[in-house]
Amino acid sequence: MLKNKSASYFPAAVDDVNAGPLAKLQAQLDAIQDSGMTALTIRDILFQKMLDMHSVPKKHFLRDQDTPDRLDDPAIIEQLNALGFYRTAQGQVH
Repeated sequence: MLKNKSASYFPAAVDDVNAGPLAKLQAQLDAIQDSGMTALTIRDILFQKMLDMHSVPKKHFLRDQDTPDRLDDPAIIEQLNALGFYRTAQGQVH
């Protein structure tokens, strides 16, 4: 059945009727990657955005470090808080 399809192309399947926003987000991420941006670049941007949300100055040593392997690692937030940086907004991020 996969004879005529690329082995690297598997479209996201959404089986929940309430998952419309998730499918839209996946389509947007696919479009970003299709335009040439790699997953590693996206991860780097998300890490810098995390630092922005914690009000880390642009010329702080944390911004020069390599992006952590796991952005959801609680140790990142603990390190930021220990250095006196806290999340400034709890609302939606655009």
